[in-house]
Amino acid sequence: MSDEKLGSNLTQLINQLEKIEFRTDRDLYQYARILRAIGLELHMRVGMDADMVAAILGQYKGKWFTFGLQSKVRAKLVGAHLRGGASAAKVLGLSGVKMYASFMKHFIQPEIEAERKAREGKDKAKPGFSIGDKPKGSAGEPGEAGRAA
Repeated sequence: MSDEKLGSNLTQLINQLEKIEFRTDRDLYQYARILRAIGLELHMRVGMDADMVAAILGQYKGKWFTFGLQSKVRAKLVGAHLRGGASAAKVLGLSGVKMYASFMKHFIQPEIEAERKAREGKDKAKPGFSIGDKPKGSAGEPGEAGRAA
């Protein structure tokens, strides 16, 4: 495989990410989706590279009296740094998803809730003139205005 083929998807994703301008909620969704794809792609690639580097360095002969064990331990230590980077890439991808979920919670849900409450308020009977019923907040029965308590 050529380097262009390996980097093509990642390069396209980064180019798409750079082109996004935040104007609508759909742009935030696209940003989160692309950032998640970049994070997963980097996580997979760097994780595989960590295993490859550890395997290649583990084959180094090292000192004759350790039978190559010292090289394998050191190779795992070197690969562990790349695995840490792979985990960071995964967190990067998840940060986009969390950003969009937070946007939904703090901006979209209150709007939906306010709209629902407004619709409920329209369906209720509007307070008006009533006879025979005790209106809310009134002092007494209808027709009691002139009577002494």
